Amino acid sequence: MVVKKSDGSNGVCVDFRKLNKVTIFDPEPMPQARDIFGELSGSQYFSKFDFCKGYWQVPMREEDKDLTTFVTHRGLFRFTVMPFGLVNAPATFSRIMRKVLDGLSDIHNYLDDVLKHTKGWNNHVVGLRHFLDCV
Repeated sequence: MVVKKSDGSNGVCVDFRKLNKVTIFDPEPMPQARDIFGELSGSQYFSKFDFCKGYWQVPMREEDKDLTTFVTHRGLFRFTVMPFGLVNAPATFSRIMRKVLDGLSDIHNYLDDVLKHTKGWNNHVVGLRHFLDCV
C-alpha cells in the first residue's frame, strides 16, 4: 500500500507480519537511552546525525530478496535493500552502527541517530572528522 508521509512524499507500506512470524530472531543488544544520557555529563558540544534512511543502505542478501516480494496494480516488486518492518531490521542496523563506531570515543548511536559529545571544541571537530571518515 502507498501512503502519504508527513512531508508529502509517498511511502510504501508492506505487511511483513507473516514473514516475521517465521523469521529466526537475530538478537543484538540495543543501546539504552538512559546509559547514553549518563555519559553526557560535562560535555558542552553536541552534534547529532540522523540516519533516517539508513536501512536503505543495507543490501538484502540475494537469497532473501524474494521473501520481500509484494503485489501492486503494476505487478510484483521486491526490495533489494532492507525495508522497514522486518523483525531483524533494527538489530541489523544497530550491529552495523556498532561496528562503524567501534574505536571512536564520546559517540553513541540510538536506533538511527548518532550523537557526538565533547567537553572542548577542538576535540569535537577532530572527533567529527574521525566519525565522518568512518561513515
